[in-house]
Amino acid sequence: MSPSDPGILILTQDFDPTVDPVVRSLTARGANVVRVDLSCFPQTLTFTTSDFDGERRRLLHRGREIDLGRLSGVWYRRPTAFRFDAKMSEAEQQFARNEALHGIGGILRATDCLWVNRPDVDAVAELKPYQLQLAKQFGMRVPRTLLTNDPAEVKALVESADRPIVYKALTGGVIHYPGAFPSGLYTTVVGDEILTHADRVRHTVCMFQEYVDKAYEVRLTVIGDTWFPVVIDSQAMSTTSVDWRGENHLPYGPYKPLPDDVVAKVQRMLDRLDIVYAAIDFIVTPDGEHVFLEVNPGGQFMWMQHDLGLPLGDTVADLLLAGGPYRRGEVTQVGY
Repeated sequence: MSPSDPGILILTQDFDPTVDPVVRSLTARGANVVRVDLSCFPQTLTFTTSDFDGERRRLLHRGREIDLGRLSGVWYRRPTAFRFDAKMSEAEQQFARNEALHGIGGILRATDCLWVNRPDVDAVAELKPYQLQLAKQFGMRVPRTLLTNDPAEVKALVESADRPIVYKALTGGVIHYPGAFPSGLYTTVVGDEILTHADRVRHTVCMFQEYVDKAYEVRLTVIGDTWFPVVIDSQAMSTTSVDWRGENHLPYGPYKPLPDDVVAKVQRMLDRLDIVYAAIDFIVTPDGEHVFLEVNPGGQFMWMQHDLGLPLGDTVADLLLAGGPYRRGEVTQVGY
């Protein structure tokens, strides 16, 4: 396939198992797909746009070329930072980094194709306080939430709350200690120990929420107009009852499609966030009410494809090949 044929660009780190089956699916269909990490810039990754001698918009990586003017889709997964020559001074590297951010950011933003998802859109969509506000605006129930770095606020909440209180990280909750494996912060029910250590709250913004009683939970993966709601029977195991990430092998429940009213509310929220892909978490209460927890615009999904045989990789490939502009349509929910 020649570089002038419509292509797919995937931007992610070297180790990303979620991307592998999508690349295989695209390659099997004859797509001109280039997968690259932005850390390859500028050593082996080249961007060129020019209006001299005809208009050219090109990405070149180790002999693979894509015409940025003829892209069908870009999957912006989890690329890592640019990596500059260690011989450059810190000031030179900072200058080069800022130039690259503006140059490559502008080149990619000017690329008119389907984005899953555009990085500037992702940056807004992953702001959890904004998500919670939107969810309430569109009629979804969310847990009562305190966001603060004021220890007095936390003490007052814990002492007066009529429900258990949980602490939840605003980001992925991963701490990278030098020379050690990353450590994860799971959602945790807080006790009286928070009263003793409340001063630590001053270090950053912290999120505390009321604990919501669960019958089960739902991880909804949205890929365009194809939705995959997966039931997680989190209450079947003590290690998953508060945060289902506590086990590598999850207890799944039988397939249950989302109610029509929940679908409509989520559609409105996705419209506002302007994202094509999302992983969304819900609690379902014993009364059957869906309680919104969060949206992850770059959430993983391969564990569900592996465990339940869902065609998530092929669905992402279909979306990228279809190209843009994307217009949200009628939802199809896929069972298992």
